[in-house]
Amino acid sequence: MPIANCLITSECAEGAGDLIEMWSKESGQSAAQMTINIMTSSEQLGKKYNVMATLYLPTLWSGSSVSSLQQGLANALARYFKQAIDQVHIITVLVEPGMVVEAGKEQVW
Repeated sequence: MPIANCLITSECAEGAGDLIEMWSKESGQSAAQMTINIMTSSEQLGKKYNVMATLYLPTLWSGSSVSSLQQGLANALARYFKQAIDQVHIITVLVEPGMVVEAGKEQVW
């Protein structure tokens, strides 16, 4: 259940390729459950990043898997949108069991 909500600025080039496949390859993790939602920001104030993502992961992922997923996402987004890596910002949120509802049922892991 790796889910990334990604905000991009208008400075981002249109993405090219299969972003999910890029993330999977960059992270070394299966693409089977990966989801990325991409939204364009209408305004950004303060410190600017052309690509900002919030990555949601279940707490069952090991520390090394969390690291590979967030690093892989950053690298994939930079490639996909043709941005320097310092223009990509990722925040990872760990989700506890029972805090996800899918197909009408609470997910417990």
